[in-house]
Amino acid sequence: MKHHQAAFYRCPAGGQPLTLEIIRAEGDEVLEGALVAPDGTRHVISAGIPDFTWPRTLLASDEATRQSYEDMAEDYDRYALLPFIAWRSDEHAVRERMVDLLALKAGDSVLEVGCGTGRGAPHLAARVGPGGRLILQELSPRLLAKTAGKLAAQGIVAELAVANASWLPLADRSVDAAHHFGGINTFAEIARCLAEMARVVKPGGKVVVGDEGLGPWLRETEVGRIMQNSNPLLKCDPPMAQLPALATDVRLEYIMMGAFWTLEFTVAESAPEPDFHMMIPSARGGSHWTRFHGNLEGVSDEAKALAHEARHAAGKSMHDWLDEAVREAAKRTLGRS
Repeated sequence: MKHHQAAFYRCPAGGQPLTLEIIRAEGDEVLEGALVAPDGTRHVISAGIPDFTWPRTLLASDEATRQSYEDMAEDYDRYALLPFIAWRSDEHAVRERMVDLLALKAGDSVLEVGCGTGRGAPHLAARVGPGGRLILQELSPRLLAKTAGKLAAQGIVAELAVANASWLPLADRSVDAAHHFGGINTFAEIARCLAEMARVVKPGGKVVVGDEGLGPWLRETEVGRIMQNSNPLLKCDPPMAQLPALATDVRLEYIMMGAFWTLEFTVAESAPEPDFHMMIPSARGGSHWTRFHGNLEGVSDEAKALAHEARHAAGKSMHDWLDEAVREAAKRTLGRS
């Protein structure tokens, strides 16, 4: 990593800025050292790549997934081709289509989590250009080492880090877009991952994720049963219910003959804030807020029927009649005019 890149990172445990400690460097390149949080938490830099793994003891499924990728690192690229072959899809075209959704411009900064061996990196690098910032993170050190070798051979400049996609080592609103393709089905904390991606993307920026999962209309077909028998991950659903409140303009699409899904959303400035207090012109009356928070103890059927009769005779909504009736009754009881 470069000296100046230390300022971009934050401790994934608490979000604090980090101090760079250098053990060995060559020019601007820090080869060995550490990034240290104010509380003393150390993130070691080895062979120029910082390790932000957090929590230090991963959840069981994340640790199992990382170990499986560590074990298959040498053959990863051969296995990564199989879904595209099986579903008669062109990998280049699929990745270009997904990167299109990010709406990147020259000079933008983009984060890819779970980058594998960097198969998507050339597509992202081409969009942000030499003046942009390409940040690639992966939980498997061996896969990331393969990425480093590929990028060096292709002349692509990127910031690499070992990191858990559910605990990102970046500041709030620090990148223009975030991306992940293939793997989120196995993440232990999918909702947290999506919330983290939304946290680090600037308002108005895009988050695009995708993974295996047959369209519901295919699952009980012969094709669906055959393919799900070979690959149980095809039974996974898109994580719609796990999107963060900051997600807006959400779009779900099935690609690759309906075997993969892509989920994109724009990061909003804040969570939705409808007008809770607008008065609703109806017999019930009231506002969204009073209908939810203004409930009183239940009354008898006779009292309820009388209330409806009285509010109709008064030409008022139930909200207005009840509000007035309760206020007057309370004042009489309390002896207030």
